[in-house]
Amino acid sequence: MFKSLFGGKKKRNASESSLDDGTIRSARVGDVVVISGFSSSFEDAYFIIENINRYGSSVGEWHELIAVDGDRRVGIEWSYDGEYYIAVSEQDRPMGLSSIGLDDDALVRLDDEKSIDNSITFEGETYGYKNSYEAYFFKDNQGEGDGFWIWEFQSEDMKKIVSVVKSGDMPFEVYTSVVVSPDLVSVYKK
Repeated sequence: MFKSLFGGKKKRNASESSLDDGTIRSARVGDVVVISGFSSSFEDAYFIIENINRYGSSVGEWHELIAVDGDRRVGIEWSYDGEYYIAVSEQDRPMGLSSIGLDDDALVRLDDEKSIDNSITFEGETYGYKNSYEAYFFKDNQGEGDGFWIWEFQSEDMKKIVSVVKSGDMPFEVYTSVVVSPDLVSVYKK
């Protein structure tokens, strides 16, 4: 069905390089992001972009596309530093710290140590500590930005990410995502 809707439009592949080249970097609200082989029940997953947010920190800048495919909502985070890095989260709700076997004190210790020798276990897999830092969220890529703290862990095969987020007086929130090859991501302009 989507192929017939978008078949007449130019397909834009994530390997093209100019700024407005149809890659995820030039995606806009209303565009369709296609992730080849992402869904287990379909060959490709088609997501219509509803919002685009930006994040910034001392370790770099990244963007988040909030997109939908029917009732399924995803967050597609990407950054570009000479090459693309893309991760997709299908979580409807965040999990609590206990879901990854941590508490407040353990996070403080990880933050103090900043050691890549530290790890957590989630769903039977080991995730190594990558980094922790303060970041800023810019809703719709605008405004002053709201600060928050983030702790990042990555699976041994580097294909999955667990992120812990703490914003103000809100409880800790845990999110999971899957790393996606940029070669599998295409954008169709609206």
